[in-house]
Amino acid sequence: MFISLKKHLDGSHQEITSALLQLCHLLLRSMRLHVIRGEEREVLRFQGAVLQLEELIGSVPDPSQILMAAGEASRTFKEYCHHTNRYLHVQSSELTTMISMLTSTVASISTTSQTAVEQLSRVEKRIEGANSATDLPLLKAELADCLAMVREEAFRQREQAASTIHTLQRSVSDSQNRMAEVSTVAPPKPREALMRDPLTDLPARADAEDALFQARTRKNMFAAVLPVDRLALVNNRFGSQSTDQVVLFLANHINQHLQPKDQLFRWSANAFLAIVERAQPQDTVRADLSKFASAKLELTLKHHGREILLPVSSTWVLLPASEGRTHDAMVAKIEGFLKSEMHIKDSF
Repeated sequence: MFISLKKHLDGSHQEITSALLQLCHLLLRSMRLHVIRGEEREVLRFQGAVLQLEELIGSVPDPSQILMAAGEASRTFKEYCHHTNRYLHVQSSELTTMISMLTSTVASISTTSQTAVEQLSRVEKRIEGANSATDLPLLKAELADCLAMVREEAFRQREQAASTIHTLQRSVSDSQNRMAEVSTVAPPKPREALMRDPLTDLPARADAEDALFQARTRKNMFAAVLPVDRLALVNNRFGSQSTDQVVLFLANHINQHLQPKDQLFRWSANAFLAIVERAQPQDTVRADLSKFASAKLELTLKHHGREILLPVSSTWVLLPASEGRTHDAMVAKIEGFLKSEMHIKDSF
C-alpha cells in the first residue's frame, strides 16, 4: 500500500499529523505481521509488544507518545532480531552436529563406500560455512545423493549376507546327509524327500525360495506365480478331498507344458511357483506361458454320488527373477500378489 504525503505536507497541521499517525500505524502493523519466524514463543511475545504500541498511540496521540512508541518499537525489534539470530545459529549448529554424528557412524562401518564417507565430510564442512539460503538446496541435494549411496551399500551388504546364509544352510544340510550315509545307524530320509510336497511330489517352499534366490544371480530367469483360482470356495463347497484333486490336476497340467529345464514348486497351499529360463523378452515369455497357464480347464469331480464339472484356472503373474532390490523384497512381492484381489474369484 502506498501513501502520497505531498498533499498532506502542503496542507494544514492537522492533516500532517493525521498522515504521520497513519504511517506509524502501518509501520508497526507491518513489523507485527511480517516478522521473520524464529522461536515461536519469542515471535508471539514480539507481536504482542508491537500490538501494545499500536494501541498506545491510539487515534489522537500526544507527540511525545509517538516518539516513545518509536523508541520502544526500535528497542523491541533489536532484541527480537538478536534473539532470533542466536536461535537460528543454534539450529544451524545442531544440524552440523547431527551431520557430524552421521558421518562418524557411516565411517565406523568399515565396508561402507569410501565415496559416501568423503561426501558426508564435505557436506559437514559446507554446512559449517553456509551463510545464505541459496546454499541450503545444494547441500540438501548433496546429502540426498550421499544417503542414496549409503542405502545402496546397505542393500548390497544385506544381499551378500543373505547369500552367505543360504550357502551355509546348504552346506550344513549336505554335510548332515553325507554323515547320515556313512553312519551305522539307520539313515534319515533324504533331504529331497523331506522338502517335497506330499500331495503333488513337487519341491516345497524352502526349495522354492532357494531356487528363487539362486535365479537372481543368473540372466534370462523368470518366476511365474500361479495361484489356483477359487480354491477356498471349492474347499467350502465340496471339501478338502476335492481341493486336493484340483491342486493335483493343475500341477500336472502345468508340469506337462513346462520345458525339461524349468522348475515347478508348490509355493503355498493354493499357489505354485515356476522358475523358467528364457532368452526372449518378458512379454514374449508371458505370451508363451499364457498358452497353457491361462487355459480354462475343466475337472470332473464326484460329490455325493453325482458328477460335477468344475472349472479350474489360474490368474497368474510373471516376474523377472531379479525383481526387487533384495530376495526378501521379491518374496514380499509374491506374497502381496497372492493376498491381493487380482486372482480371487468367489463364484464359478
